[in-house]
Amino acid sequence: MTRSNAREPVERFDRIWTGWADLVPREERIAQHRLGRDRFLRALREALGRAPRPLVLEVGCGSAIDLALLAESVPGHTAVGLDISVRGLHAARAFATHLGVKVRLCLGDTFALPFPSGRIGLVFSQGVLEHFRDPVPAVREQVRVLAPGGTLIISVPQRWTGYTFHKRRAIQRGTWPWGWEADFTARELSELGRAEGLECLESFGYQYWRAWGEPAFVLRDLYGKIHRRNPLARFPPFPQLDRSYDRMWTWAERRYGHLFLQNVVAVFRKP
Repeated sequence: MTRSNAREPVERFDRIWTGWADLVPREERIAQHRLGRDRFLRALREALGRAPRPLVLEVGCGSAIDLALLAESVPGHTAVGLDISVRGLHAARAFATHLGVKVRLCLGDTFALPFPSGRIGLVFSQGVLEHFRDPVPAVREQVRVLAPGGTLIISVPQRWTGYTFHKRRAIQRGTWPWGWEADFTARELSELGRAEGLECLESFGYQYWRAWGEPAFVLRDLYGKIHRRNPLARFPPFPQLDRSYDRMWTWAERRYGHLFLQNVVAVFRKP
């Protein structure tokens, strides 16, 4: 998507972001990010800690909640958010102000980033590449501005989830508000970066779609539902069983989450 053919998506995103920040209390949206995106945010913090330059860019930032949380937890870096939607940038400003952090915001094209080559220590995006039928030019542009030794982190929808199947049906019916979207496997995402000369450091999954249409979430929450309704829940062996069930799922999420969680992430390093 470039300036010449992006009018319809821009208008759609402007409609979505208009009033979006006021639909749900800001503190609630921020809490949702802290809880559901904990591993993603942790990866951002770790990458920023080793960044060769004190500059971080979120491409297609939208509300920029992740960027603002990163600026809050790792001070001393310049945080920049870029988006093609003016309304999205308004939402981003509101959240940065709410958190009391300084975030620089700019209107720009994902396919023509207004930054010199090799100058940014950390570049990341969340929920952006799936909007493009050919994401390679967007990835290539992010690699261009990334400093040698810098980190690129990409988060996109994971293919094998109930959320993705729900979204596909909505896209076919023409009721998905974000328009056409793709989905990815961890391997496809990793190969996307490797094809541009990047080293893939890791890939992982994060976040559940908290709905009955998501089998993984139903199973994850199954024992908790039973435990909450058990009149003997406070007595042995039920507390121990509850903790064991939670540990089992925590291990599965850490080891195999890229196969069943809502989003998949790849962390790349530029040689």
